[in-house]
Amino acid sequence: MLFMEQDEAKATTEAVCRQAIEYLLGSISMKDGGGGLSCRFLFGHIGASLFERSFGIEIFHDPKGLTEATLFVRQHGPAHLRQMEVRARQSLLQNFIMDHFWPIGERVMFQDVHGNLADVIPWQVKNVLAGYLVASPIFTPETGLTLYPLVPIVVEEDFDGPEFSFLKPASLTHAWLGIHPSNPLSPDHFSCVSPDRNRELVAAWLGVRAPTFEMAEKRKAAILGALALVLPRHERKMFSGRHNYGGRCTFARSGVTESFGAPAVPPLMHNATIEACDQPWLKLLGEKLSSSDNSNVKHCRALEYFYRAWPLKPNESFAHIFMAMDSILGDPGRATQAIIEAATKHGFETYPYERLRLLMSLRASVIHGGAPDVHDAGKYQKYYADYGADPIVDVEIIAAQCLRAVIFEGLLQERPDRREEMRAAVRASRNA
Repeated sequence: MLFMEQDEAKATTEAVCRQAIEYLLGSISMKDGGGGLSCRFLFGHIGASLFERSFGIEIFHDPKGLTEATLFVRQHGPAHLRQMEVRARQSLLQNFIMDHFWPIGERVMFQDVHGNLADVIPWQVKNVLAGYLVASPIFTPETGLTLYPLVPIVVEEDFDGPEFSFLKPASLTHAWLGIHPSNPLSPDHFSCVSPDRNRELVAAWLGVRAPTFEMAEKRKAAILGALALVLPRHERKMFSGRHNYGGRCTFARSGVTESFGAPAVPPLMHNATIEACDQPWLKLLGEKLSSSDNSNVKHCRALEYFYRAWPLKPNESFAHIFMAMDSILGDPGRATQAIIEAATKHGFETYPYERLRLLMSLRASVIHGGAPDVHDAGKYQKYYADYGADPIVDVEIIAAQCLRAVIFEGLLQERPDRREEMRAAVRASRNA
């Protein structure tokens, strides 16, 4: 059965690539009919280096036709293509033609070619080009590893899955990275592979495997959004002035790319931990990240929204929290009612319907332009007056509980309140 499914998937990919070549060649002509995108390049045998390309040529892309080819590949191609800008995908297709122009050039060089190349190139050549497209990084991308250094996270037990890993610094070894033991490696510093740049200490590593850096970024957001759900709200939103930094180190066949950037996790007052009890939900999350099922895609989007809200001030995170709930609970035409029903189902049945209704009505005030800042909304004041609670806090608590219940089906549990334990530890240290 597995082999049959693989054969069917291969046949589908080949058919998609054959149609993509048809669209792509249909966008190319040898003469500028007006408004075409000129492309001049050297070409040679497929696989030839730049110095071995001895023929020069100019072709013209019809912008509309190239866009149609690009959107077709986006719709029917691998998932990572949907994370890229249209212009970036266009460049990939244009580069593919330049790198594989030899069988085309044999039929158009020194010829007076009219119309587009789809009308000129025989089907045998189109099939050859489709085969190259199937094997190209566009449809068969190489999975790279991107490492993110983490400061306010401590890994008590490693998680090492196919899609991502949380590692202690000591677990980042030459063998795990698949590099030669003679290569420099500083697992407790960033950069970990450039001794002259290892200026920052690392408390833990998040490793994300993805075909492109853009997809790695989205997966990182979903993973850390899920981790945020583990923390009680007072820990999740309690930030300190501790030193924090961000960056990434991407390992690919072409080499290693490093850069500093924004911290992956806000500067938490108390470290978040990856523990043995987290293994089940981490495994489930990995399955969702690699799934093309529509519900799993929505789950990952909701986690992305929750991650975006994490470092923001409460009033600035308000809209993102509602978007996270809309991703998995929103029902077109009755979004507010759907969220109210979900909140009642997942632990907030003690809230009166009127309270939930008022709380959800703030969504319309903020998202639909009624108040740029939730503090400006009249319903914000009314909620405080009627229930003596901050609606921003209530929305985040409800959202976190609904996301835990819907996405992780009870596998992800909020950590217990550690405030009294922390106070006792401080008192004990003072009395020592």
